[in-house]
Amino acid sequence: MSRDQAEYRPETRPVYTLIRKKMRNIRLRVDVPSGELRVSAPHSTPVWRIDAFVASKRDWIAKRRAEIARRPPRLEHGYEAELCRMDLDEWLDELMPAWCERFDIVPPHVSLRIMKSQWGSCRAMTRRITLNIELARRGYDLAEYVLVHELCHLFELNHGPRFYALMDHHLPDWRERRRRLGPL
Repeated sequence: MSRDQAEYRPETRPVYTLIRKKMRNIRLRVDVPSGELRVSAPHSTPVWRIDAFVASKRDWIAKRRAEIARRPPRLEHGYEAELCRMDLDEWLDELMPAWCERFDIVPPHVSLRIMKSQWGSCRAMTRRITLNIELARRGYDLAEYVLVHELCHLFELNHGPRFYALMDHHLPDWRERRRRLGPL
């Protein structure tokens, strides 16, 4: 490990990997799927302060690790991914025409792939939507939510009041679906 990276293992708080950076505040994250704790901190912050910060977040860390442990393993390329792709393709054959009619738009190009950090993405300028194949494991209604979310981005690029107004208008229960979908 370099001078700006180290692993700390005292008994009083969770084990973490420390990364020193040019920044103002201490940040921590629990990596998915490993559950490893990574802490980023300014060069000038003493280790005892970082330790105290990590110790103060012990309950949050435990809760986050439990969430990660409950998740099914990530989808890998192979047979299961192809089955998921076929399911999602079938759902899109029904969903895309119906939603494009509601939005009064020509269907955009849609790609399906395994994505590590997003459920979907939209490139409004090129009218390309990418959906995560993992959506097939989450169910039809959650795939529909992500599709509508990305279609709204064709009209409103950012997550501002106009975007949420579009979501409210077209899919009034979107907040509940987003809650059920959860993070990737």
